[in-house]
This record gives sequence, structure tokens and C-alpha cells, in this order.
Amino acid sequence: MENKNEYNSFSLVKFVWKWRKWLLLLCVATMIISFICSMMIQPRFKSTATIYAPRTNSVAKILLNEENYNERLDIKAYAIEEETEQMMQLLNAVEIKDSLIKKYNLPEYYDIDIQKKGGLTKLYKTLTNNLTIKRTDYGAITITVTDWDPQMACNMTDDVLRLLDTVKNRTEHERATAAYMALSHQLDSINKEIQRIDDSIQVCMQHGVFDVETQSERVMQQYAIAVSQGNAAAISRLEEEQKKLAEWGPRLDAAQNLLHYFREYQSLCKQKLMDAQLDMSNAMPVKFVVDRPAPADKKCYPKKSIIMLVSTFCVLVLSIIVLLLFERIEERSDNKAEESVE
Repeated sequence: MENKNEYNSFSLVKFVWKWRKWLLLLCVATMIISFICSMMIQPRFKSTATIYAPRTNSVAKILLNEENYNERLDIKAYAIEEETEQMMQLLNAVEIKDSLIKKYNLPEYYDIDIQKKGGLTKLYKTLTNNLTIKRTDYGAITITVTDWDPQMACNMTDDVLRLLDTVKNRTEHERATAAYMALSHQLDSINKEIQRIDDSIQVCMQHGVFDVETQSERVMQQYAIAVSQGNAAAISRLEEEQKKLAEWGPRLDAAQNLLHYFREYQSLCKQKLMDAQLDMSNAMPVKFVVDRPAPADKKCYPKKSIIMLVSTFCVLVLSIIVLLLFERIEERSDNKAEESVE
């Protein structure tokens, strides 16, 4: 089997050598034609930016977290997989693409009639092909825009970075605003409840009940003294005080305990309200920019040498196959002719 393979390989070499002139001429012609065709292809340039996503963008959590250190709330902390995936989803948002289409009038720039059927789909597909969002092996995100104009590619990449801030801040501002409004309503309800409890406490105080425990202890001491002295008037007066404490004391205790609970709740709501107000009124950059885009000074496509090598190799292989088939057919024709003569 090995000898047969050697014979076949040697036969193939002999066959190529036999047709070397035609194959060489064909390869040279292919290289010239592919070079001319590559010169006719409009060159494309690309501009790339590299960013990292932060762990969190909550201004209140980042700046006001003084109790316990949390790596997630560190302003310098880079994102992990979850936040990076979320940022990639934001970078692919339709809002960003619509902004680019509107700013650069891409239907006219790409020569696409969006009034025709499928025109809008073709426009978004073209933009998606020219705008590439990828995640690197190190957890970063690369934003690459390819275009015929290097400055255009750079400007579009820079706009994607800017629009990322706009989209994410808008989304978070909407949530912070909703949280602020909800907390404001809740705080109003708490204030009204505290006012109602204060009114109840005032009623208890108007009936002479101020501190149930202290007053009860003092009344019992005085009652014991009055009983030991046989002072009927004092005993009658102290018994009235005991009835008053028995009636209004539990109400005062319940109101004071409830007031303590609502005061703590009010303090928590005020803190959360201020956090929401800080998040609503401030916008931090939503990414760490590692590499900013710059106009390319060298085209990324087409690669003339690759086009010439690939096309020449394909034509060479195809030519050898065709010649082999041609010789095989010719051999069979000769064999049939010899058999007919015999």
C-alpha cells in the first residue's frame, strides 16, 4: 500500500510537471486578476475602543457606604461576568443604533432606501455588521466600528461610548425617580401616622397620664401612706388616680411603643429617600475606558496578499482536478477505440 501511495504521489508530481507551463501561466494570470479585483474593492477601516464595566453605578451606595467595606460597592471595582453581560446588552440596544442612524443619516450614507420593503431591516443588518461588540478573555468589552472613512469609524465608536452613558443613566434615572416618588408617598403616610399617634399621646397627657411606670409607683407609695394614716380623703383621691392610670396608661404605653417604631421607620425612609434623590440627580460614568477610539491609518480590508494567495491556490487545485479528469476521460476514449479496432 505504501509503494502504491509513493507511486501515486510520484505520478501526481509527474502530471504537474507535465502541465507546469499551463499551470504556471494560469497561476500568474489568477494573481494578476485577483490583484486588480482587490484594487477595485473599496477599502475599509476600523476603530476600536476597550472598556470595563463597573460593579455598580449607584452613587449613594458608592459614596455613602461607610459602615462596612464591600468590594461590590468600591468605586474602583471592575465588573464580573453578570455586569459585563448586562453592559453588552445595553451596547446592543436599539436606542443606540437609532441615534447613530439619525445623527449620521445612515440610510443615505449606506445608500439604502428604507421606504422599500425590507429596507429598514437591511439598514439595521448593515449597521450591525459594521458595529461589533465582543467580550475579551480578560473580561473587558471591545467596541469596533468598520467603515470606508477612518474618521467616520472613529466618530461612531466614540458616539457609542457616549450613548452608553446616556442609555444606562436614563434607565437608572427612571428607576431612581420611581423609587423617590414611592418613598415620598410612604414618608407622607408615616408623617400622618406619627401625627395621629402624637395626638393620642396628647389626649392621654390631658388626662394627667405622662409616665405610667413612674406615676404608678408614686401613687402606690402615697396610697400606702394614706392607708396607714387612715386618711380617707387622700385614699379616695389616690383611688381616682389609680382608675385614671388603669384607663389611660395602657393607651399611652401602646401609643409610645408605636411612636418609637414609626420614628425608626421614618428615619429609614428619610435615608432611602436621600439616597434615591442622590441617584436621581447625579450621573456617574458607567464604564472604565481603557482604550479610546482613534482614526486608523491602515485599512483592515481587503488584504491583497491573502486574496491573491487564496484565489491562486483555489484555481491551481481546481485546474489540476479538471486536467486529471480530462486525461482520465481521454484515456477511456483511447481504450474504447483500441477495443473497437481489435
